Amino acid sequence: MNRIVIKLGGSILIDAALRAQMIAQIAELHRAGQELILVHGGGKQIAALLTKLGVESHFYDGLRVTDAAARNVVQMVLAGQIGKDMAAELAGAGVNAASIAGGDGLSFLAEKMNAEDGTDLGFVGRMTKTNSTLIDAMLAVGITPVVACLALGADDYQYYNVNGDQMAASVAGACEAETLVFVTDVGGVVDADGNSIAELNRDGINNLLTSGVATGGMRPKLRACLEALDAGVKRVLIVGAAEKNVLPRALPHHLETGESLGTKISS
Repeated sequence: MNRIVIKLGGSILIDAALRAQMIAQIAELHRAGQELILVHGGGKQIAALLTKLGVESHFYDGLRVTDAAARNVVQMVLAGQIGKDMAAELAGAGVNAASIAGGDGLSFLAEKMNAEDGTDLGFVGRMTKTNSTLIDAMLAVGITPVVACLALGADDYQYYNVNGDQMAASVAGACEAETLVFVTDVGGVVDADGNSIAELNRDGINNLLTSGVATGGMRPKLRACLEALDAGVKRVLIVGAAEKNVLPRALPHHLETGESLGTKISS
């Protein structure tokens, strides 16, 4: 059986129609017998609540700078509202699901992470370990895990905001997933001229990062792709949520026959 990690973020989580389409596609894959693990972000919802609370959002190299107040909002939004709402919506589509995060079963552990130049990012974490025991147990009894990008500090037992793409890569590697899918607003990686790149390997990713062609949130996403490949994931797909029926088209029962959608990344 193929085990697939699907990372959801961006407008998928705030556009009701797009989100409903994605839930329906996940349910279709579930009925086809795929073992699915969902990982979700929620940056736009976090930013909206921070704005309501009068807390300004700051980013550095594509990562949210997270002080204690912002971390508490991140925890409420991700492990509270979004995860539980997704579990409810999946139930409505016939998929038995449960939302989990960092401390649940000590499943997702992290260490404090600063920026590459040493800039303090606050309660931002780098994944150090994903323990697949809880996820494996859930899948064994037909429950689809819905994972929020929150990890527990392995030393201080504080919650850390983890980049959702890195969380998805860590989960995919630890759970021995064959495929990791990033469902995004942009629909794939583009070159310096703005043209879509159909296929990438490690060298291509490193060139995009070192040349500065990859900017903003695409930088941590591409780094996460490398981490997933290093952890044994066979293929990574970056596809657009707006593409009609994108998941069943890109992920048929026999993955090798999938359409060329977005960007496919392999060793």
